[in-house]
Amino acid sequence: MFTKKNKSNKIQNSKDCTVWEYVVPTERFSFATTLIDGRYPDEKRVTNLECEEIYYVISGSGTVYSEKGIFNLEAGDLYFFEQGEKYYVEGDNLFLVLVNAPKWTPDQHEIVD
Repeated sequence: MFTKKNKSNKIQNSKDCTVWEYVVPTERFSFATTLIDGRYPDEKRVTNLECEEIYYVISGSGTVYSEKGIFNLEAGDLYFFEQGEKYYVEGDNLFLVLVNAPKWTPDQHEIVD
């Protein structure tokens, strides 16, 4: 299976976060890229109730503010979010690869506190 970027689903998660979700024929994981230029979410924190998530930094820089600590990100870094981990991200043209397992769905992604 081959997919071009222009066939991905562009989703504007917030004013500072754009996601390009690629369709893959499995429920075991999902794949996307994202650009965060500012804060995501706009306020509070988010969590994935059902999936684990990997951020792999392609370019830019940013900071993950998690209940696990504060982590500065730059190109080549990877951050692994555990299922249920609460966090927010501040990015400066932070371009990421996102991998979720099982497949990410909007209804399991929740803004908290």
